[in-house]
Amino acid sequence: MSHIKAFPLFPLSIFPVPGQQSGLHIFEPRYRCLFDQLEAMEILEFGIPFSLHGKLSGFGSIARLLASSEQDAEGRRDVMIQSTDLFRIKGFEPHIQSAAFQYPTGTIERIAHWESWQLQGSALEDWKLMQALQTPSAEPARVSASVIDILQEIRPEGAQVNQIVSDLDRGKHPSRLNEMLRFARIVMEQEVQVKSGYFPN
Repeated sequence: MSHIKAFPLFPLSIFPVPGQQSGLHIFEPRYRCLFDQLEAMEILEFGIPFSLHGKLSGFGSIARLLASSEQDAEGRRDVMIQSTDLFRIKGFEPHIQSAAFQYPTGTIERIAHWESWQLQGSALEDWKLMQALQTPSAEPARVSASVIDILQEIRPEGAQVNQIVSDLDRGKHPSRLNEMLRFARIVMEQEVQVKSGYFPN
């Protein structure tokens, strides 16, 4: 698998998955430079390595710029981005290397197999039950079992997505996703009972 060197990076504590859109407020000069280049189409995409308390996790999301507000007097702007891919980070250069790279850059490796990630076991059963509770009908609807589609819908916090991506990248079904779906299914079942006039203790 090829490595991409000097790839623009913007470490954040969010972890959007492919297809997911996120809004950002851009105010630091180095990242204003990054989005100037994105708006000018000098670069087409950038990476968001997941960072928590200043520490990089090793995984992240590749994103593209969808829309940008006008800059204010100090060069700040609001932008909308969309994730298109996932990556492993192989190297990170946080410091300014030249006038061309005022923002961090790094070496990344795209994760090629995320589109094949599917729910399994109890997580799949919990997801099917949730879909049946949301759309009760005599004819059961086809249930999507794509992990990425489900993460788009339930939108967990960045640390949870990072753990799930890390597990799946190692070929391990993520226990964190199992726990999230089990809890979401229990909450949904209780909400259905409350709406029907039954109040569980």
